[in-house]
Amino acid sequence: MLRLDVECGMRNETVLHRLYGTVTSYEPGTGRVGFSPAGGHPTISVPVHRIVALSGDRQGRSDGQMPAYEPYAE
Repeated sequence: MLRLDVECGMRNETVLHRLYGTVTSYEPGTGRVGFSPAGGHPTISVPVHRIVALSGDRQGRSDGQMPAYEPYAE
């Protein structure tokens, strides 16, 4: 289980979203990462320049019940 923090929205009104799932591909020619969200959702294509952080999530892995999305709040 990986945690992906990604910037969404128009440049002057961006918000951060946190997704859980796995990386399925990387396309260097287009600068996009394929990401499969948890919960059986379809794979999405994420532009690399919008990725804020991509890391493992130890708490999510130990619980086994991680949501596919949660609001970004630290």
